[in-house]
Amino acid sequence: MFDDWIEGWMSNLYEYLSFSISIYNKQAQMAAGMLGQDPTAFNSSGWQLVTNVNTVFLSIGAVLVLIFFLMGFCADSVDIKQDFRLENILRMFLKLMLAEFFVINSLTIVRQLFALGTGVISKFAGLNLNVNCTIPQEVAAITNDPLGNGMSGLGGLGIAVLLYITAFVFMLIAAGCGAMILYEAYQRFFKIMLLVPYGSLANSTIAGNHMLNRSAEAFWKYALATILEAVTMYFAMALSAAVLSSGTLGLKDGWSGAFYVLGWIIESSFIFMLTLGLVKGSEMVTQKALGL
Repeated sequence: MFDDWIEGWMSNLYEYLSFSISIYNKQAQMAAGMLGQDPTAFNSSGWQLVTNVNTVFLSIGAVLVLIFFLMGFCADSVDIKQDFRLENILRMFLKLMLAEFFVINSLTIVRQLFALGTGVISKFAGLNLNVNCTIPQEVAAITNDPLGNGMSGLGGLGIAVLLYITAFVFMLIAAGCGAMILYEAYQRFFKIMLLVPYGSLANSTIAGNHMLNRSAEAFWKYALATILEAVTMYFAMALSAAVLSSGTLGLKDGWSGAFYVLGWIIESSFIFMLTLGLVKGSEMVTQKALGL
């Protein structure tokens, strides 16, 4: 009687694990699809609002260009340490021209940078680096033949109950981590949309002296890191999916039968939480990797 229950429960356990994995995969696929989009494809109405707001910031930035230019010009002209020659005056006016260019074309440049990130992600997809997790064949084989893998009698039934408890926790972790990863993908787009209009204001400081133009440098560093953050997020999800699907992590070494399945469930739960941590910290990883 116990053996019949064990066979039925273990068969359902595999379907339960597959259902949990499918919940995570669905949310990870949605997040990956968003990471490969530019803002207009993500939400054209939201991007149109950003464009309208940028127009307002653009007019402010145009005024600030002249103000910062005059501030820098006056500061350099009264600095007794400054060799105020013709080439230095030409350099100031060159900075003024650059400031005008970046203020006017800030929105266009950001969109071109987006093309860089989406292009890398499309290359990843072309190399079959997907974010879908699968259950290893070893787990499927054990759940399909529990009696042949040492699960029998009352002890086997107790192990089956333990597996169901851990599988329930696994489902909650998979669903929760998948939802948070999807949230991070959404948050990244909103962060970009909020960031873009400030480019006109930050770039206006290029017209000033070396103490002022750090704002433009900081803006472009942050913009590049935020855009390429999508690449790190996608890579983290693809790497975690490959590791989870392989079923070869160290926790299960020497384990067999039902304990192998238990070890895979525990390890996979860790991997889901690790993936979420990597996705949340992708901005910091990108900034440190590129020195931004």
